[in-house]
Amino acid sequence: MGLGEKESSNWERNQEAIGSLVKKTTKGYSMKILVTGGSGMLGTAVKETIKNHELIPTDIHELDVRKVEDIKTYERKMPDLIIHLAAETDLEKCENNPAHAYMTNHTGTLNMTLMARRLDIPIVYISTAGVFNGEKDSYTEYDTPDPMNHYGMSKWYGEMAVRSYHKHWIFRAGWMMGGGELIDKKFVNLVYAQIKAGKRLIYGLSDIYGSPTYTKDLAMTIENVISAKAEYGVYHSGGMGRASRYDVAKTIVEALGVDVTVTPVKNGFFQKDFFCPRSKSEVLENTKLNAMNLSLMRSWKETVIEYVKKDFKKT
Repeated sequence: MGLGEKESSNWERNQEAIGSLVKKTTKGYSMKILVTGGSGMLGTAVKETIKNHELIPTDIHELDVRKVEDIKTYERKMPDLIIHLAAETDLEKCENNPAHAYMTNHTGTLNMTLMARRLDIPIVYISTAGVFNGEKDSYTEYDTPDPMNHYGMSKWYGEMAVRSYHKHWIFRAGWMMGGGELIDKKFVNLVYAQIKAGKRLIYGLSDIYGSPTYTKDLAMTIENVISAKAEYGVYHSGGMGRASRYDVAKTIVEALGVDVTVTPVKNGFFQKDFFCPRSKSEVLENTKLNAMNLSLMRSWKETVIEYVKKDFKKT
């Protein structure tokens, strides 16, 4: 049995066991949950997944986490939990405008953490595998962050802001995918856009590795951790296994069944458009989630295929 098959079977067993746990812990108790960044990739999945609680989804037009007056308005709604998803995730934008990156990813996160502290409620924060430098093949929750770009550093500073308050769950995700053609701003949709535009030759980096992370699985895992009232702390929550950008692009093409060639290239090939330095490995090991039987993260390949077939049309 390969790694993907083994992890997939674990996912099925965990889903069954945790489903029972969720029913026990949420029965008769509905929380009011404030969600920032609610229109984004993960926010969309959270809205589709969390059905047993009252969600207050917001986006930047309603709640700009950098603005104290906006925060005060939503603080008066007295939520029981904050799921803080609002972030700047464009690496090139962060590198070009560090002040914007830190104001959004650190100061905005600090503002939400202070709200949680004043209300004495837990906060969920989404961090990234980008807090690591990529010198190791993979990373657990016990490895020390060492970001190599402004995006990673701003998210690490956000983590430190959240850690200053003990009632927190921090989830580090890998290469995110979800939301379909209209919402997905990441690699899967970038590849699909090239296919849709008629390109028959696509290039993919073969020497950069990560953990493709399906927002659907991540949203379900977050709900499980909350519902189980798991210990506060940091949880790695990437898709299971290890993939290069080339591997993901090939899987997308195969799932769509299109006549497109994917050619492997080395880091630096896209330097002109993607100039921000990136770590060679952003592979996450979900050590704590797996040990606690709370993970619903499946193999990256299984979820890429499911996502592409569900949300993208063959061109």
